[in-house]
Formats: sequence, structure tokens, C-alpha cells
Amino acid sequence: MVRPQVNLHSLSISNKLVFCNAPTWRPIYAIVSFIVIEKPNTSRITSFDLMRGYFLVAITLNHLHYFPNGLDWLTFRGELFVSSAEGFFFISGILLGMVRGFKMKNSPMRDVVKLLLTRLFQLYLVYVVSTVAFTLVGWSFFMQNPGLKEGIMSAGTSFWTMAWEAASFQYLYGWLDYLRLYCMFFIFSPLAIWLLRRGWWWMVLLISTTVWYLTPELTWPENLFTQPYRWQIIFFTGLVVGYHWQDLRLWWLRLASRWRSLITSALLTLGFATLLLSVIITLNHHLTLPLVSDEISRLRQYIVPWMNKELLLAPRLIMFMLWFWASFWLFRKLEKPITRLFGWILLPLGRNSLFVYAISGIIIFFVKLAVPSGDIIHNLMVTLGTLAAVWLIVYCKKFIKR
Repeated sequence: MVRPQVNLHSLSISNKLVFCNAPTWRPIYAIVSFIVIEKPNTSRITSFDLMRGYFLVAITLNHLHYFPNGLDWLTFRGELFVSSAEGFFFISGILLGMVRGFKMKNSPMRDVVKLLLTRLFQLYLVYVVSTVAFTLVGWSFFMQNPGLKEGIMSAGTSFWTMAWEAASFQYLYGWLDYLRLYCMFFIFSPLAIWLLRRGWWWMVLLISTTVWYLTPELTWPENLFTQPYRWQIIFFTGLVVGYHWQDLRLWWLRLASRWRSLITSALLTLGFATLLLSVIITLNHHLTLPLVSDEISRLRQYIVPWMNKELLLAPRLIMFMLWFWASFWLFRKLEKPITRLFGWILLPLGRNSLFVYAISGIIIFFVKLAVPSGDIIHNLMVTLGTLAAVWLIVYCKKFIKR
């Protein structure tokens, strides 16, 4: 018998994963290729990889939520005005615009569509399988476990009802639920890239802004289901930025030095000032700062409703842009020392971002079931152990591939 040969081709938006060119009726190929096969990319922007690595560390810490753990200051428990998740999606959009947009602008559009839709299928498959699996594990063994993630469907629900609602995005459960946002964004990415190829970047931004503006501002938990329509503005703005990255870079370099200095100073000043304000409000909420506690509490009551994560209102969106570009400037300036000191963990995570997100979500689900929260030393050990497990799995990917 002649063994069939499997053709491999690059299919990643950011970390250059290689996926099997298999028929869609053989989904196991898609899952295996999403998890274990990697192709290196020689044209990366290191600052973006470092930033995504930090975002993934922050997301892992916040999802694990073993506080206090001595690392609270790294993320302030995810309670700042802006979270790492926005930056994660923005960079994903930028890299998609670069890799599948600008770099393939002379390739046939059908090739781009094929890559995007195959990627969509793989992300969708991982999302649905993980949602169903997390639910079945909870139903079978852990319904009385206090560490079980909240929001699980009633155990009396039929399997097929649960599976259908998960497949149709009517039921969200587990720590990989943000993959559904990627799925929905990838559905419309071919149209966005087609418009960008024709120079209609303004049309992409106009459509994205209109959808964001017209999406109703619902309350929790209903706003979880409208979140993709609000958050798409981050992803597609990043897509436009990534497609025109070289043009934007040249425009910046052509600016007079005094204008570049003025813009940079304003960006850093506003970014640092608003970050400091967010830190003070967050600390006061937990520690009650002396002398100014009442004033800060009143300020918090006024500001926090505008910073709802799922709704992504205009103040939070503007604040995100301030913080992101100020962070990018900082990582760009300090790229070498950051790489030297923390590149061993940030770069592997940042260059395998969706793989890391998936693996960390699975590990967190079972860690929270097995290990209760405790004192600061206990929580620190659990947190560091979880990060070490994620890092070790990423580090061993090359051996898994073999």
C-alpha cells in the first residue's frame, strides 16, 4: 500500500503555524496541526512578540485569579481601565494585515480567502470542541466543585442541545471563549482585505465604526453575546494599520523631528497619567488609601461605568489606543534589555500566541478544580507552576513536532 503524502503550507496570522492541507471531514488533522506544528518566521517585529508575551502572562494570571500572589502588580488583577485582551486582538489584526494583506497583495485573492477560511475552520473547531469538552467534564465529575468555572449549562440539558448552542455561539463556557471572537472576525476578514487591496481602507474603518456604534449597550450577561460586534473595531483597525504599516512608518519618519517629539511626549504623558490614575483607583478599591479615599471612591463611581470591558465604550477605546502606542514606544525603546532579561519567556509565548492561549486555558480549568486558593506563598507557587507548565509545553513543541 502506498502511504498518502500530506502537503503542508503556512497558515498563521502571527506565529507561522503550519497546517495540514486535509479535507474538512478529517478535523483531527486541523486540531493536531493547530497545536503542535510550527514554522519559524524570519520577518517578525520583536516588540510585538514581546508585548504579546506580556499580554499572555497577564491573561493567564487574571484567569487563574489566585490573589494575592505577589505578582498582582503585573496586571493589577485585570481591574485597570484597559485589559491585556484588547492589545492581544489589536496585534492579531495588525499581523493579519501584514501577513495576509500587504505581503500577499500580489497573490490571487482566492489564495488569501482559502488561507483565511481554513484558519477560521481550525479556530472554530478548537473553540467548539473545547466548550463541549469543558462542559462534559464539569457535568461528569465536578458540579459540586467550588473551583468549577461559573456559567456552565444545567446538567439536565441534553448533550445535543448543549453542543448545538455551543456551535452556534449561543452558549459560552470555558477559558477559550474568546476564540469565538476570532472566528467571527475571520468570517469578514476576506472582505476587509479585498477592500484594502482597492485602497478603500476608509470603507473598512467606516463599516467597523458603524457596527460598533449601532450595537446596543446591553448589561451582563447579555453583553457577552454582543461583545464581538463591539470588539471588532479593535481587530479591524489593527488590520488596516498592519496593511499600511510601511506607509505609516514612512509617514512618521518624514515628519519634522519637532512634531515627532511633540506627539511622542503627549502620548507618553497622557498614557502615563491615565495609567497612574487607574492604578490609584484600583489600589484604593482594595486598600483604602488614607486622606483621599472618599474622593477617589467617588471618582471611581463616575469613571468605571465608562470602562465596561464588554461594551468597549469610546472612553475605554481611546484609553486603549493611548496605552497601546505608549507601550509599543516603551517596548521598542527597551527592546534589547527586555529581550535579554525576559525574552526567554516572553518571546516563546508571544510567537506561539494562540497555541499558548489554548494550552493555558486548558491548564487553568483543571488547576482551579484541583487546587484551592490559599495564602500569598501558596498562590504564588500555584501561579508560577502554571506559567512554568505553559512555558515548558511551548518549549517542547519542537520535540512534539518530531
